[in-house]
Amino acid sequence: MFEVLSTDLAGAIGRLETGHGTVDTPAFVPVVHPVAQSVPVPKMRSLGFQMFITNAYITMRRLREQAASDGIHSVIGHDGPVMTDSGGYQVLEYGRLDVTPPEMARFEEEIGTDVAVPLDRPTGLGMGRESARRSVEETLAASKEALEAHPGRIWAGPVQGGAHEDLVAYSARRLVGMGFGMLALGSPVEFMEAYKYRQLASMIAAARKAAPRHIPLHLFGAGHPMTIPLAVALGCDTFDSASYMLYARRGMYITDDGTRELAGMGEFSCPCEVCSSHTPAEMGGEGSVGRLALHNLHAIRAEVARTREAIREGRLWEHVMKKGAAHPRLHEAGAVMARESEYLAEATPAFKKRAAFFVSPIDQYRPEAAAYRAAVARFCTKKKNLLVMKWTRQRPAYLSREYRALGAGAQTQVCQYSPFLGPMPIELSDLYPAAHHVAASAAYNPRDFETFGRAWDAFVSRNGFERIDYEDDGFIEYFVKKEGMG
Repeated sequence: MFEVLSTDLAGAIGRLETGHGTVDTPAFVPVVHPVAQSVPVPKMRSLGFQMFITNAYITMRRLREQAASDGIHSVIGHDGPVMTDSGGYQVLEYGRLDVTPPEMARFEEEIGTDVAVPLDRPTGLGMGRESARRSVEETLAASKEALEAHPGRIWAGPVQGGAHEDLVAYSARRLVGMGFGMLALGSPVEFMEAYKYRQLASMIAAARKAAPRHIPLHLFGAGHPMTIPLAVALGCDTFDSASYMLYARRGMYITDDGTRELAGMGEFSCPCEVCSSHTPAEMGGEGSVGRLALHNLHAIRAEVARTREAIREGRLWEHVMKKGAAHPRLHEAGAVMARESEYLAEATPAFKKRAAFFVSPIDQYRPEAAAYRAAVARFCTKKKNLLVMKWTRQRPAYLSREYRALGAGAQTQVCQYSPFLGPMPIELSDLYPAAHHVAASAAYNPRDFETFGRAWDAFVSRNGFERIDYEDDGFIEYFVKKEGMG
């Protein structure tokens, strides 16, 4: 059903097979209103969107006979993959609905959806632990019943728990144990509307770590270029939103790093079909919502393409960090990336064709850096003296004339160092990314590099060096003096 083709961090390029065709992931799944859709589905298909999601509850209330007779694909005008949301958002907004989970599951089966979501009980923002636990258990019970009663399609098990990460992980594990072939992380919209990106990132990480990688993870309500790379990097494969239309109705123009008020714009830099044929002044007026929504779809599609390419090139970390600079709250989510460095390393290639970029202290947590420090942690020598040599232009360092000129004796272990990678024994100076990285030229504060401190202390104590020689260097001197050696 789901095939992973390539990975970087916890993100993956893959293929999701459905009853009506294949979806290339990561994929944005536009929300389509079953009754009042402004941008025609054929037009959205022409932009490259392969799967669409519509609301089964609204369809049941407004078009029940037509949907039951003709099928959901006919209702929205799409013969490819269709996903249906069962009404969880309406539950979050209005409370209990006048339909039971079994009734909704039967309707989703009846209308022939490809990817169905059981009627869940969302965990709202700020919900206390006990209420959140009840929402999880209610959702699990409804999900189990839907899966067992209607096994002939893809069911995306709704993961609940909200800000309670342990409940999110518990919910995901239980759904996997029930046999769900896909998961869908619920209740994130309120977190995104409140700019709680760090909590959102923690929720995604908790759900992804609780499920095997061959089970795709869907994220409800995510549809902005700022957040898409973060969601993908932490393990989301598909994500839906009506953002393209909701923003358009408010006169908001989506860019790759934010959202602008159309009324305040002087010119467009976007080359899409709408922007290339209209000025901001011409964009307004009659039909402006449709034109703006179409541009917003172009902006989202372009970001998904950039994110997929970042996975292919092995630079997803860099792409996410660049996005983080667009908003302070989004930047805070980088702390979750740092915290999950070990997990992100599991699917990050051991070698990449591109050099790794190290720009700021957070880059010490890149999975490639963590993997290199792990390799150094296994390095042992019986040499008694340690010589920290200066950086060489030629890499690996053992090929440089500076290394040859040292004439290090048999009892001297030579190494270089990087604030981001830690100590770099000369014997491991060709291991990625020791010889394959570019760092910003800066006088780094050693107190900002706790990973270096741990790696240095372990390297020195494990090998029992009796003497350490080094160039006059404020960074390395800080750690040598802490060891009381020199």
